[in-house]
Amino acid sequence: MARKAIVEVEVERATEAETLYMAIMPETKSSPTSKTSAEIYVSNQKIKIIIETDTTSSLRAALNSHLSWISSILKTLKHLK
Repeated sequence: MARKAIVEVEVERATEAETLYMAIMPETKSSPTSKTSAEIYVSNQKIKIIIETDTTSSLRAALNSHLSWISSILKTLKHLK
């Protein structure tokens, strides 16, 4: 059975959403395993990430990675303001 998670992040500005998208998009193109796939979308001030995996542990790992990247990028943007 496939596992699936959808993460939506809303930021203050559309430019921040675009920056998040551009930074994370390459990671969605190449997954470390064939068990995991990810898609990312951007619309105005939101990004949406859809992760699908074969196992719960793979889903947890993929979610941890994506959420960590998002957090790091947002912290970096905050310090650059």
